[in-house]
Amino acid sequence: GIWSYLHGDGTAEEFKALLRQRYPAPQYFLESSAQSLERFGMSRLDAFYYSLIPAMTRTGLSQHWGPNPGLDSLKAAGEYVRTLFVGVHVERCYLVMLDGRGRLIRSALLQRGAVDNAPFYLEQVLTVTLQEEAQFLVLAHNHPGGTRSPSREDIVCTLRTINACTPLQVSLLDHLIVAADEVVSIRQAGLIPAMLGRAAQPGNR
Repeated sequence: GIWSYLHGDGTAEEFKALLRQRYPAPQYFLESSAQSLERFGMSRLDAFYYSLIPAMTRTGLSQHWGPNPGLDSLKAAGEYVRTLFVGVHVERCYLVMLDGRGRLIRSALLQRGAVDNAPFYLEQVLTVTLQEEAQFLVLAHNHPGGTRSPSREDIVCTLRTINACTPLQVSLLDHLIVAADEVVSIRQAGLIPAMLGRAAQPGNR
């Protein structure tokens, strides 16, 4: 079994029991650092290889999209942002920047948070937006606990971003929340006031 392969003794059932005791869900094991896996009892080499799995998966999925994919629809944007959170069990916030035709410029990691909290800094949004000369933005963050409803803080940071970007003639198209296997759109949920919802669309400039 895998336990014997990694440690040279014991059984697969013992390994499973230890995993369940140490990690509440498989993604916590896969997202653990190499140092944490070593403390769990793995060899340094095995711990290193296992710690690479989530990052390698995200990189592979990203390469599948190509360098500048068109993300000019909710479906495309939702499928893309899901790849950013594969194997991630702590909250992270990304800024997805698009050109005038809705093609990806790049995705910037704004903040890593705790399990249920990722601080949001508007200055970061404005800085990277100007650096990349983006015309359209999509905010994206995950709810590791699986909660599909946007929090009050999620809505507030969405509105603050819209208001801050308007003088720059930059449109926030949406704020997407990845919860389990679902992508929730704050705009589609009707949580952005109508007067702020009339953002220009990619390709119309």
